[in-house]
Amino acid sequence: MAKAAVAVNGKKNPAGDTVLRVEDVDFSYGQIQVLFGISMDVYRGEALALVGTNGAGKSTLLRVIAGLDAPSAGSVTFDGHDITGARAERLAGQGLVMIPGGRAVFTDMTVAENLEMQSLSIRKQGAVLRERKERVLATFPRLAERLSQHAGTLSGGEQQQLALAKALMLDPKLLCVDELSLGLAPLVISELLDIVRQLNESGITLILVEQSLNIAAQLCSRAIFLEKGEVRFAGECAELLEQDDIARAVFFGGAVK
Repeated sequence: MAKAAVAVNGKKNPAGDTVLRVEDVDFSYGQIQVLFGISMDVYRGEALALVGTNGAGKSTLLRVIAGLDAPSAGSVTFDGHDITGARAERLAGQGLVMIPGGRAVFTDMTVAENLEMQSLSIRKQGAVLRERKERVLATFPRLAERLSQHAGTLSGGEQQQLALAKALMLDPKLLCVDELSLGLAPLVISELLDIVRQLNESGITLILVEQSLNIAAQLCSRAIFLEKGEVRFAGECAELLEQDDIARAVFFGGAVK
């Protein structure tokens, strides 16, 4: 049976246009298994939310996708190529980039030095790097005004902007973002969501790990809900918001019935 088309940026995206496929992925920390048979597709140009309770395996799944951890079973395919177990550095060069949770910046370095450090991992000519840096700073004018400022003295929202800017230096096709909104004020979150929405509209595919269903729904058209390392729901964000048992699990820590 053919898969239905998926809405991407307000348009129908053919289900065959898959940029990432995860099939039957397991993952264990030592003897403790935390992911159980995870399967999911991510469609080119969409914004997909990974949501769930604390400890559900959201960040672990993102790390497996981005090459920071290798699955104990199953496979991951990116842009038609099997990348199971590939290192994160190689995947970043192919356009699969992850922003880990927390503030993914070098706090003792300036904004300019953070961007230059990211450039060291790119085997590109100087003209290409200069063009990327100009494009990145045009996207983040606040950072352009703070190039000589140490990253550790930036506000939380500005540090998240710098983390996004560093990721954009790698020219991602697929950007995986872990807990963009963690610890930030609502106004700052709104500003970051506007930026990330613009990145998605420019053609970058997004996977966003989020604790807040409301934040996920503002940015993403589809969501996958994880509980205890398993997929409990996959579908439209609007439909997810109508699932009272899932909302209760997220906000109050209960189990999905």
